Amino acid sequence: MASLLQVRDLIALYGQADIALLSSQLNAPAALVNAMAEKLVSMGKIEKVDVSACLTGTSCKGCPESHDCSHLVYKIK
Repeated sequence: MASLLQVRDLIALYGQADIALLSSQLNAPAALVNAMAEKLVSMGKIEKVDVSACLTGTSCKGCPESHDCSHLVYKIK
């Protein structure tokens, strides 16, 4: 069973991580890892970053690939 400390430590190790990476590294269901990450966000230990705006420098509206391309990663505060 994964713990909040393991999730936080993996994010610190990688610098930033998404749910898929955390889930695979912890061998835990993505829903569980997502809930743990959200708990860490609410505790102020990590922050959620939307990296989808990085492709065009503005937002998804200006992106030629306007389908669902939002991608959330977590990083240490």
